[in-house]
Amino acid sequence: MRTGLFFSLDTDGRQEPVDLYDEVLEQVRVADDIGYDSVWVAEHHFGDDQVLPSLQTMLAAIATTTKGVRIGTGVKVLPLDNPVRVAEDFAVVDIVSNGRLLFGVGAGHREEEFRGYRVEFGNRWERFSEALDIVVKAWTNDSFAYAGRYYKVPVLAALGSGGAAFSVEPYVRPYVVQWQRGGVRPKYLPVTPKPVQMPHPPIWVGASSEESIKFAAKRGYSLLVSPIETFAEVKQASLIYAAALQEAGRDIADVEMTTIREVYVAESREAARRDVMEPLAQLYSRYVGRPVDFSELNEDRFIVGDPDEVLDKIKVYQSEADVRHIVCRMSFPGLAHQRTLDSIRLFAAEVWSKLQA
Repeated sequence: MRTGLFFSLDTDGRQEPVDLYDEVLEQVRVADDIGYDSVWVAEHHFGDDQVLPSLQTMLAAIATTTKGVRIGTGVKVLPLDNPVRVAEDFAVVDIVSNGRLLFGVGAGHREEEFRGYRVEFGNRWERFSEALDIVVKAWTNDSFAYAGRYYKVPVLAALGSGGAAFSVEPYVRPYVVQWQRGGVRPKYLPVTPKPVQMPHPPIWVGASSEESIKFAAKRGYSLLVSPIETFAEVKQASLIYAAALQEAGRDIADVEMTTIREVYVAESREAARRDVMEPLAQLYSRYVGRPVDFSELNEDRFIVGDPDEVLDKIKVYQSEADVRHIVCRMSFPGLAHQRTLDSIRLFAAEVWSKLQA
């Protein structure tokens, strides 16, 4: 069982972004020192309650202040950006982190973000699929062409009247750009530099619908289930994923069933609930658009308690939903920075160590 931390940089309006960023970076450094497997950050735009629109910038900052922890996007909303630029930016992140990037991607679910970028919301899944194809091709080929409905590559030479498929030139080390090898400028688009990881950074699909889960399985990508889903929904996603992997002839050992959960651990069950009851209730009231009570969500979404209770709940995810990588959000608006640090440390000492054993 791998363990990670998740940061969405939610704010209740009482904290300046500069202070929130400072706290998150300190929490990440502590996680790196302790030995967490991964840290993940979420992308959101145009809201005053979540203040992280630039994943590549934040991950680059994390990469330069950590040494061993893997750094992930949870998730990059691909339809909102030019996929060639995405491939360039995250190749650089993989380089500056020395091959630690975990590339989580999704189609997006907030219509207001698409309106802000003047991107049609209704066809986001089709855009996502094409964009991911382009990112992977950019990372794994010297140069390539792509003719899709929403994206067309290259820009260096006109495509034929009927469009063109990929022109695949497998990438081998050491990388030498095409026009330096043959003395001729390439017809297709060379995207440089390449990531450190071969053939490319591992890919997670942020998925909740059956279509997206099967898409991840067919492509051989790992699955990332959001904290909004209940335990029953996580379990159902795992069953669909396992069946789709088998149908596609893929080995489940090559991928990871991953879920993000709201996790908080304190010395006692009572202290844990007292610390996060109000912050989590307010956070989810905003998410669902109505007042909610902590107890309403605690049983099937949250993992809150003393070390033994938290360990037992995670073991249920492991045994019944085949979760092999649990990503914990311990930073909530309204929760003191020091309490988050205490939870991060106590989880590592009393829960993570026993999971490894």
